[in-house]
Amino acid sequence: MAKVVLSISMSLICLIIVPIPTNKILLLESQCGNFNRSYFSNFTMFVKNSQMNMEFFLLRVLVPGVTMDIEFFISMQNSYGFQKIFQYTLDMCSLLAQRRNNMFKKWFATFFDSGNFKKYCPVEPNFYYLKNYNYNTLFIPKFLYAGKYRVKFDMNQLRKIDGVRYFLVGCAFEVEIK
Repeated sequence: MAKVVLSISMSLICLIIVPIPTNKILLLESQCGNFNRSYFSNFTMFVKNSQMNMEFFLLRVLVPGVTMDIEFFISMQNSYGFQKIFQYTLDMCSLLAQRRNNMFKKWFATFFDSGNFKKYCPVEPNFYYLKNYNYNTLFIPKFLYAGKYRVKFDMNQLRKIDGVRYFLVGCAFEVEIK
């Protein structure tokens, strides 16, 4: 990607092409094997050539109250350990419904072109997929500088009738941002 810079000096117009550094994401490890079998009949994910593929069959309707608990860790220098740098709990139905674009809304919006995910709640039982999703299209905020990261998330369904949080699915990713 390049940025075009227009410079006007007296009567001379110069067009200069300035390269913009782009981040590249290397997916080192991924796991999405832990899922609630009363909500999903399968949950499969695989990555090949920087493209992610995911498919699952949702057995039960997901209603407002779906949350994602997401944690970000950074690799400690000269260590195999990771340090938590931040965590969020996202109300997924509210996030999808809001007009405001934040970092998470930008991330989830990139999935819609590569799959058949619902853009609103409720999410009806059906077969859902993500095919040939290029994760290098993700918006990388400036505070996530080059390095190794671990991202973990658990999705839950809070049922208002009984106030119980039901675990849906958990995933973990280890990535390197270059």
